[in-house]
Amino acid sequence: MVLDFFRSQPQSSLDEVELKLVEMLHFGRRVFDAANAAVFGGGKSKAAKREVRGTDQEINALQAEVRRLLVLHAAANPAFDLALVLSYMSVVKDAERVGDYAKNLYDLAKYGADFSTFDDVDDLAGYRDAVGQLIDDVAAVFGNRDGEAAQRLIDKADGFLSEYDALVKKAYRSDGVASEAVARALYFRFLKRITAHCMNLLTALVAPVDRLDRYDEAPEDRDV
Repeated sequence: MVLDFFRSQPQSSLDEVELKLVEMLHFGRRVFDAANAAVFGGGKSKAAKREVRGTDQEINALQAEVRRLLVLHAAANPAFDLALVLSYMSVVKDAERVGDYAKNLYDLAKYGADFSTFDDVDDLAGYRDAVGQLIDDVAAVFGNRDGEAAQRLIDKADGFLSEYDALVKKAYRSDGVASEAVARALYFRFLKRITAHCMNLLTALVAPVDRLDRYDEAPEDRDV
């Protein structure tokens, strides 16, 4: 059964869950922006570290709150929709992982990576902007419970996953500066994971419970 976002009750604890999931994505975007600012020339700093870690802690707290609300909802509503609750339990992990992988980007700055000095800085910035926009779009689509828009966004983002794999392989095979190749490979790997978890979250709008959480798998493994 496809997740029923069009519930008969206009207000419920599940509405609050949805709002918190969207808030987690907004916080994930904040972590993403702060980490990228450090990687694209800002460098590591106490202020950047505080923003990245502090915001990530806010995401973790929201994840715990979502789970608590789901348990309370199930306990207070004997006829609760099990599929709905299980779906939320699944996608809250994906919302949290967006922040986690965004936080990992800051590690590149800690290691000394500075993309502002790379010859392909404009290309790197383009991928950065595309993923940042994806996070915003996913938050908007999920918040609007728009299943058709969710499917369009999933189909569009799916092509990005293969592209990031190709870019990681290209970095691995590079004969340039080793530290730059490693930084690129990790960067594209983290962008891929953020993209996949954004897509997983959207599956709650278009897929049955048993087919959630598939897009962090290789295409050939998604139906296993």
